[in-house]
Amino acid sequence: TAALTAPANTPFQIQFDNQDASIPHDVAIHEGSQSGAEVFKGDVVTGPAQKTYDVPPLKAGSYAFFCTIHPNMAGTLTVQ
Repeated sequence: TAALTAPANTPFQIQFDNQDASIPHDVAIHEGSQSGAEVFKGDVVTGPAQKTYDVPPLKAGSYAFFCTIHPNMAGTLTVQ
């Protein structure tokens, strides 16, 4: 997924479904871009497996989310 949205100042969940057999992935969220401050980092999940990430409340704005193992797997999280 290249784009996600979430409510501002409210905890939310990401339903993560890693369908890549024997390949580890995770989800990190950083302010603005991948080089911005990290505000969330989920556990590594080796596929095939599913994981529900509980993300703490974030202020309104634009965030980058990506796999720290494969940084080219990335998207934008809009919190509003």
